[in-house]
Amino acid sequence: MSEFHRLDADADARFLRARVADPLTRVPFRPTNQVVMCGACGLVSLRETWEALGGCPNGHRAAAPWNVAAAVAGGDGAATAPPRAARPAPVAEPRNRWLTPLLLAVGVAGLVVLGVVVFGLLTDRDDAPVAEAPTPTAEPTGPEAVSLAEPGLIEGTLSETDFATADGRYQDLYTFAADSSGRVLAFRMSSEDFYPDLVVETPEGDRVEAELVSEDPDTGTRIVAVTGLRGPGLYRILVGSRVPAQTGAYAFRLVSEDPVRPLAPGGPAVRAELGEFSEQVEGFFRDRYRFSGAGGREHTVTVRSSAFAPVVQLQGPDGAVRGETGRAGGVVTFVFTPAKSGTHTLVVSSQTAGQKGAYSVQLAVEAERVTAEVPDATLRALPTDGRAVADSLAAGETLTYAIRGRVGDRVRLEVRADGFTPSLTLVGPDGTRTPAAPDGDRARLRLTLPSAGTYRVVVGASGGSGLARTTLEQQAAVAADDIPRLPGAGGSETPPPPPSDGDPGYRPQPIGDGAPDPGR
Repeated sequence: MSEFHRLDADADARFLRARVADPLTRVPFRPTNQVVMCGACGLVSLRETWEALGGCPNGHRAAAPWNVAAAVAGGDGAATAPPRAARPAPVAEPRNRWLTPLLLAVGVAGLVVLGVVVFGLLTDRDDAPVAEAPTPTAEPTGPEAVSLAEPGLIEGTLSETDFATADGRYQDLYTFAADSSGRVLAFRMSSEDFYPDLVVETPEGDRVEAELVSEDPDTGTRIVAVTGLRGPGLYRILVGSRVPAQTGAYAFRLVSEDPVRPLAPGGPAVRAELGEFSEQVEGFFRDRYRFSGAGGREHTVTVRSSAFAPVVQLQGPDGAVRGETGRAGGVVTFVFTPAKSGTHTLVVSSQTAGQKGAYSVQLAVEAERVTAEVPDATLRALPTDGRAVADSLAAGETLTYAIRGRVGDRVRLEVRADGFTPSLTLVGPDGTRTPAAPDGDRARLRLTLPSAGTYRVVVGASGGSGLARTTLEQQAAVAADDIPRLPGAGGSETPPPPPSDGDPGYRPQPIGDGAPDPGR
């Protein structure tokens, strides 16, 4: 329908600031909501409300083109004045005023005569009983809606005055209008007085029955739930008892939250479709993932897509947000080390608004660092002359090598991988971690060792598996004994020869160009 309009945060800022609400749900409009303006009364409604009711709440079916000024002027009421009924044209009086009364008199007389004839015919048939028509009684076909539900807790009571099914089970009805933001809906019901029953009818007409979540034998409280539903559209929620004739208090909770998927570290890549079950914020589709991050261990997130340039954002337990934008080829590799353990949220989006398509996301976590109880001899040493050490790595796996160093040693580490993006981290004797920035199929580190001891080189596979070749070039720091000394400098020079009998004493020769001393 061309009259449907998607609200834009910039173009419709004036309308959004007015805090106009949907006439049915009473929820203020937000960016990305699809709205429609009634052409008869000017009410602005959500698309879901319009489609669920077959028009605006006032019963009109014609929509008008979107107009910001008219929508703001109307507020929660009519944005345009309702059409006025045309006044009927005056009827000219007939010239012969005596003709009308005469015709009326003739008509009345004819009706009287006809009534007398009919009455006589009916009274002649005394044997024909007159049957009285039964008065029809309206039988309820279902419960009436208690109220329009909103996200939150609703407390109610089943009583004998509520609608009863054919088998004697009482029911209450709630309705909920879900928007098109992609948020996940969950419906939960609990009761201590009766065995709760919950059925949700989707906008498509499907009936979803609740499953038992928990049961407390001490208090008798049972909780049932329907989860994983999404808008847009009008939902009908039937709240009742599973056992006939049961009544009592109940609690019903409606939860609307952003869709979040679990992400397992070290597992296979998760394949998803951006825009299929995504939330939409200011025209951008967003998918959320949640995982438990390990403090002090390196994490690598890899997102690949050939349909769009991905953008990755990470939110840690302390609420800090960091991001990484996709590069050429549709691949993002995000390497980070959490300062502490806790729940992390990963958001995958696109560089350009409105982009959709398939993508994959994978999380690799470095293995737990080697503790002090494990001797360094258990770690494989890397050659210091640049010879490559080749090992196979599975997705999410890490390997650890050991190198010995002194203060000032210069090292050059490099990892080359076949078919995946490797990670490289140098861990010092004191636990200080120095990660390398990945560059395609390789990762490099060049630095001067700040302390002496055993260092660990951690190589990991993120986003794939294959062969990894690790090389180390180590140049020892210059020691004091390696510095050449000039004669006479320091205390290690050769002692002068003893004086001879014919020479009063030894005189050292000056350092010069080899010319004879003119003073001799």
